[in-house]
Amino acid sequence: MLGLEKKYPMLFEKGIMGAANMGVFAPIVVFLMDRIMITDNEVTPEESDTFDQLSNEYGDLFGFGSGNFMMELMRIGNIYGDYISFSEDARMTWEAVEFVASEFDEEQKKAMVDILERLATSDEYLDKKEMSILYAAVMACYKEIDVVNTVFSRFYERIIKIHSTDHQMAQALMHLMNLIAEDPKSVKISVLGRPDPRTEGNIPPVLFTDEEFADWIMIVSLVRASQNKRALMNQSRVYWTIGKTTDGRTMTSEKGLIKFFNISSSDDDQIDESLDFTRAWCKAVRDDIGNVKMIDETIFQIVVFGEDDHPSLAPDFSRDGLWKITCKKINSGIELHAFDISGDSTTYWCPETAKELAEKISLDRDILDGSFSIDQSERDEIISSTRALFNEAQ
Repeated sequence: MLGLEKKYPMLFEKGIMGAANMGVFAPIVVFLMDRIMITDNEVTPEESDTFDQLSNEYGDLFGFGSGNFMMELMRIGNIYGDYISFSEDARMTWEAVEFVASEFDEEQKKAMVDILERLATSDEYLDKKEMSILYAAVMACYKEIDVVNTVFSRFYERIIKIHSTDHQMAQALMHLMNLIAEDPKSVKISVLGRPDPRTEGNIPPVLFTDEEFADWIMIVSLVRASQNKRALMNQSRVYWTIGKTTDGRTMTSEKGLIKFFNISSSDDDQIDESLDFTRAWCKAVRDDIGNVKMIDETIFQIVVFGEDDHPSLAPDFSRDGLWKITCKKINSGIELHAFDISGDSTTYWCPETAKELAEKISLDRDILDGSFSIDQSERDEIISSTRALFNEAQ
């Protein structure tokens, strides 16, 4: 099991992984249980009692008995006692679900669904974040959509037998099942985007590790360059604020990150050189190397531009179609917040409007909605397939 820290980097960096790296999966199970319990920022007596019951039932399957679950809960609580950002929490939850999908056996997957289902309904209220986590876990454990539908249909039947079709949990599940039928890929965002009468909160931004972000911005830059193959130069430039002068003026810095001069084919050396440079820049920014620093919590923009019919060495926002991407550097990676497109008054927040944005700029939705692969080999394949766009006739 060693090596899981590379597959689930945020869980490892923040210490959630614990003994899971050695085949004891209690940390992952308890982490997801904790995420369910605190979605409304409080743990009810019913949730606490259900946690104890589930610990007794499944403690031996995932660890060393019920006491192991309680120790993990306390350990995770201590981790969250330090600052964990909104996006880090969302990213770790996503990685934990991926862990369940890839590392758990069938018995453990079945148990995980039972655990989360019973815990989510223990307080007789299904909020939107509970549904989002529950849906993601069911999808991780049962790949076929028909099986997923069956799981939630049985769940719904159990609810209405105990309560009624008018009960909040029954109505929430019916809404979820309708979303699954309409568009399974959009369920997570659709559920989180619903108003919740008890709590309100923004959908967390997409969080990349530095390595993922370097590959991500390269793919985005390649896609836009492929749409403007006759441009004199396609560029991606980074802009950020570094402070203020004594007289109150804002000081900014900029960096030419990616430059393509008329890419000839998928094998053009410019692509490899730009990828190497971008990865090195991301590492240098993290290590505070360079004359101009980018400190944590810095919001920055990447402008991706270059037009077939308009030679330009700098962004010209009077023209339509330039992409301005707003990001934020935090201590564990880089958050993707939004896209703005010149000539379009809409700000496309990520991941909320990933579907609309993907259609607008012809990018794969997985690139924008938080589903970008954490596996390097898979990202290399995406880069390779994106490069192939330059083999098509201009």
